[in-house]
Formats: sequence, structure tokens, C-alpha cells
Amino acid sequence: MTWITTASGAEVSLQHPQPGSINLRTIAHHLSLINRFTGATCRPYSVAEHSLLVCKIVEREFNLDVHGQFAALMHDAHEAFVNDLSTPVKDEVGATWHTLENRFARVIRNGFALNVANATHAKAIKQADLMALATERTQLLPASTTPWPVLVGVQPVTWVNLMSPACRDTPWSAWRNAFIERADSLDFQRQQHARQLGR
Repeated sequence: MTWITTASGAEVSLQHPQPGSINLRTIAHHLSLINRFTGATCRPYSVAEHSLLVCKIVEREFNLDVHGQFAALMHDAHEAFVNDLSTPVKDEVGATWHTLENRFARVIRNGFALNVANATHAKAIKQADLMALATERTQLLPASTTPWPVLVGVQPVTWVNLMSPACRDTPWSAWRNAFIERADSLDFQRQQHARQLGR
């Protein structure tokens, strides 16, 4: 079996995924139900919530434009179809996993016109992703003195409380809707900007 069924009922090929079978609503639905850290957090914490945090970080800490913010929001969108593996598991699986992950990431970048923004803002998005990771580790995972090499020199953000009632008590469907609303807003602004440049 080389395909998966999505929440919308579509069948997506794992070997030859097509942009036409991938849409924002499906991505948001899946990401809002996929937990990060293999479920080791003190509360349900989804890839959708993480993606919204990364988007907020690039806006507040790096002052990225709407193109960069949209690329940040979608940086893990491929996980809607290949799932979220922890970094140690990815490293253990190796090249086979990275090939599959990159295949879907490429299709999504093409389908949502993210190639230029992704290339332009890759460094800032990666740093924001690590800052989100440091924040999540500090606030959501069991306390540990074991260092994570990837987080050496990376500081968590101090302006978000992932255990606040506003975050902790928000149901998955609200994170799905928040992801969709943010994506729609950023995409609308992207299109407006493109039209202005075309004048």
C-alpha cells in the first residue's frame, strides 16, 4: 500500500504526491491532531500549535514579511502526510525517511508558491524553529539536565506561556481553525502584495 487516506477522504500517493490532492484544510486538520515529541509533553501539543508559534516568532523576533511568515507557518506542513518523527528517530531511520519527507516538502512548497520565501528566509525560520523547540522543552517536557546538542546557544522565548489556560485549554479544533485563519490571512496579504508589484 503506497498511499494514505486524508481527513477529507482523498487518497494521496506516497511515491508520487500531487499538489492537487493536498489542500490547506487537510493540512490544518492533520497537524492539529498530530502531537509533537511522540506525546511526551505534559499536555497535548500539536504540530499546528507549534507552527503558529514559529510563525509568531519570525514576526516578533525577526520582523519577517508576510511571505516569510507564511513560509514559517508551513515549515512542517509535510508532516500532515508523513507524520512528525522526533529528531532522534529521524536520524535512526536515516536516508529513507529524509527522502520521503523532502518529497512531500517539495510538493507543498511548489503547490503553495513557497520556494522563493523558503529560500530567502530559511535561516530565520530555522532559528525560530529552534527557539520554539527550546521554549517547548522548557515549558512542556519533563525537567532534564541532559543537553540537546541542537539547542546549544539557543534561548527560549519569554513572551509566551504554553501552560496558560488560553493555550492549555484550547481544543484541537480551535488550533485547526487558528492555523487556517492565519494561513488565509497571510495568503491574502501575499496576493495583495503580488498584485501591487504587478502594477
